[in-house]
Formats: sequence, structure tokens, C-alpha cells
Amino acid sequence: MTSAAAQHFDDRDARSARRKRLERQLPNADIYAIGDVHGCSGLQKKMEQLILAESSDEPRNKLILYLGDLVDRGPDSKAVIDHCLSPLPEGCERLSLCGNHDQLFFEFLLAPSLSADWLDFGGRETLMSYGVDLDQLLGGQASDEELARVLTEAIPRAHFLFLQALPVALTVPEAHFVHAGMRIGVSMEEQDDHDLMCIREEFLVDRPASDRLVVHGHSPAPTPRVGPARIGIDTKAVGGGPLTALHLRGEMTRFLSVSSG
Repeated sequence: MTSAAAQHFDDRDARSARRKRLERQLPNADIYAIGDVHGCSGLQKKMEQLILAESSDEPRNKLILYLGDLVDRGPDSKAVIDHCLSPLPEGCERLSLCGNHDQLFFEFLLAPSLSADWLDFGGRETLMSYGVDLDQLLGGQASDEELARVLTEAIPRAHFLFLQALPVALTVPEAHFVHAGMRIGVSMEEQDDHDLMCIREEFLVDRPASDRLVVHGHSPAPTPRVGPARIGIDTKAVGGGPLTALHLRGEMTRFLSVSSG
């Protein structure tokens, strides 16, 4: 990587660093967990407008929680991250978890390569949202150093720092929130980052994974997937389906959804 890129995307210990697991009490908050956005910025904004318009008969804070996979495949990953960095009204907080696609984007920025598998896994669309034309670079037989230089000019350092700081889980008294799921019978502290971002078949079975509800995305379905002590809310927003949120207030749960058009 060029020296300019190394300064822009500082990679000291970043690749091997374990992502944070957050734990909060949130006794007087409505939690709105939102499934995989995948670059669908229009649906993201539409969902937040719906959430912010909801009223309560008592003063309550709102936590808007993205379950990861903010980027890739959809039309405007840059706008999604821009929105995640935008301010909210008083009494509202926004938090994002790290999904496997967010992790791959982050790793790509640490070591840009025109032969990276991520480019065919949704990365091409992500780079286009930043104005980086991959076909032009490939057609001009650009080097990885040239790619790194282009990335430093196109991608704000604030976006890199956002990706770097994403936690991999949030735990509240009623639930664990993760991107993909949990390894059954393993405490949150001992869960592997890769499992929390990528697990699927070993988690989607007919027994609970944990001592409390697990709310996740990652495994797409036309409607929310409800199983033993787990709820999945990736409803294929990037494939033409709705963007789904799960509203939690204590032990109460309900779904919200927004669609394009």
C-alpha cells in the first residue's frame, strides 16, 4: 500500500483486533433493531422516518440498532454510512453492529487488491457508490498501489473509522443482538467474532442458543424467521423485499417494515 493510503487507512493491529461486545441496561428505551440494509439507503431513511414518527404515552428514549451488513450489493452503500453518521433528535441514539460484509469491506481497505474475492461478493457496487469505477481500473491494468491511491481520495477516513469501531454484539437484559447468530451453549464473552458475523446452519436449529432471545439478520427469508428464542429480520431488502425492524420494549416485540415504491 502506498504511504498515503497507509496514513488514511491506518492498519496497525486492526486486522487481528477483537471487536467489542457491548452490554447495556436501557431500562426506559424502545429498541428498534433493523435487518440487513445492504446499500438500500432509500429504505434505510424510510424506516428511520417511521421509527422517529412513533409516539409513546410516556417519555422514552429510542435506540435505532442496525444488525450489520450495511454495505454491498445495493445501490448506495456510501449513503448508508453517511446516514449512520448523521445526527438524530434528542432522546434518540443510533448504533450499528458489524456484519460479515462490513468486515470484508474493512479488510479490503486495509489491503486493497484488484483480485480480492470481495469485489464479486458485493464490493463492486460498494466501490461504485464512492465513485470508484472498478472496470476502468481493470481495463487500464491499474496496480494495487494505484487502487489504494484511488481509495484514499474517494473514501472518507471517517467511514474507515466507523467500520473499524463497529461492535459485534449488543446485550440487554432481554436479548442478545448480533448479525448472524451465536454458537449454542457458548457465553457471549467466549463467542468468536467470525461466528457472530457468519454462523448459519449451526445456529438455525430447534433449540435455543442462549439464555435469552437472540435477534439477528444474515439469513434472508421473505418474512421474519421466528425460532426457539431467536428472531431473524433479514427480509431481503436488497432483493426487492421489505426492510424489517423488530421493536422491543421490555419483553414486548412487534415488527415494522418498509418497502420500495
